[in-house]
Amino acid sequence: MAIALAGCALSPVSDAQESPSESLPSVPWQTAIEPNVSFEVKAESGTCPEMVDLWELLWGFEGGADHTVVVNTPAIAAAPPQILRSTDRAVTYQAPLNDQYATCVGTAQSDYLRMYTFRFARGTVAFDIDLSADDGFREIRYADISANRPYVHWRAAE
Repeated sequence: MAIALAGCALSPVSDAQESPSESLPSVPWQTAIEPNVSFEVKAESGTCPEMVDLWELLWGFEGGADHTVVVNTPAIAAAPPQILRSTDRAVTYQAPLNDQYATCVGTAQSDYLRMYTFRFARGTVAFDIDLSADDGFREIRYADISANRPYVHWRAAE
C-alpha cells in the first residue's frame, strides 16, 4: 500500500530495500556550514592569518538571548586548544599555531562583538570571551572543547 502526500508517494519499506544510509553517499566535511563571523587579524609582526573565523548562533527569548560560539581553530592551530581559565563571565582558550603562523604577533577584535578577542604571540593563539564589560546579566553557561574547537554557550538577559 502506498500513501500519497501532496504529490509524494510513500511506500512501506520492505526488508529487501536498502536503508537510506546505505544508498546515499557520505557528505564530505568540506560541505559543512562555513563560519558566519570573521575577524580581521591586525598583525604587529611575523606571518599572520588574514582572518580568524567562528560560528555564532543566537536563540532569542523574551528579555534576552542564548549565544553559542564555536571557534574554527583547526584552520590555524597545530593542536587542539586548552582552557586556560574559566569563570562565570570569562573564559580563555589557547592553542599552538601551525608552523605557517608560528611567528605571528597580533590581535583580532570586532567593534560590534567586542566580547570576543583573539591574541597571537609566542607561537600560540588565545581566544578570550569576556562578558564583564557589558551591563545586564551575562553568564557563561557552558565552556568546553568540541571537535577540537573552543565551544561556549552563554546567556544575556535584562
